[in-house]
Amino acid sequence: MAYNPNPIVQSALDAMKKEDVPKEPELYPDGKYRWIHERSYYKIPLLMIFIMKSVAVLIALIWLIFVLVNLGEEDYWKGGGFKNTTIIFAIIMVVTMILIVIGYLIYAKKKGGKYFMIHEMDEEGIRYITLPTTTDLAGAEALLEPLSDTKDPDRADDALAEAASIAYSEFRKVKVVRAFPEWSVVRLKEKLISTEVYLSDDHYRFVLEYIASHVSDKARVVGMTQKTEKDKPQVPPDRELY
Repeated sequence: MAYNPNPIVQSALDAMKKEDVPKEPELYPDGKYRWIHERSYYKIPLLMIFIMKSVAVLIALIWLIFVLVNLGEEDYWKGGGFKNTTIIFAIIMVVTMILIVIGYLIYAKKKGGKYFMIHEMDEEGIRYITLPTTTDLAGAEALLEPLSDTKDPDRADDALAEAASIAYSEFRKVKVVRAFPEWSVVRLKEKLISTEVYLSDDHYRFVLEYIASHVSDKARVVGMTQKTEKDKPQVPPDRELY
């Protein structure tokens, strides 16, 4: 029997006309939750922030090494060498940050400012299917049904062939779950890589709790608050919250 999507999926074209993207996680017949996220390079500049932090740390380390090399030089401290070095590195830091922002804005404009991403989530992990920037909402919606077709795997393979990139986070390998409620983003950090889960505000908490209850007992959950008993997230009793 063919899969009949619920009214949220069936109203995708109407949503597109309203410039609203259906981001609700929906449970499909193959046992996986799927949802589409329209990611804006401008509203959630996590890539830019990551680059800025990395470069700032690198510049700070170079400054520290330079200072340590001159640690035994008396003239370096009395003659204003330390002050001049710090000023120079501060200027380098500011100029570099400005260049990163400009470069990111140029990159975002070149990419069209946004793209669509399909998330697939089950008890094992989350798969991130990033679509080409030329793909519109209708094109993204058209991939949901083939991806859930368990009777014809070739349809799923054909759908995945449309992706610009594919990534996967396995819950048992996740070391840190970091919540960003202000952006409705959840970051999953493994040993060597980090990935982000993008959500709508209305369904952010559901997915965050789902992830927190499926990662390893040794994983840290950062940023999940427990304000009231009613809002208390459903996580294992031995899960350590930060």
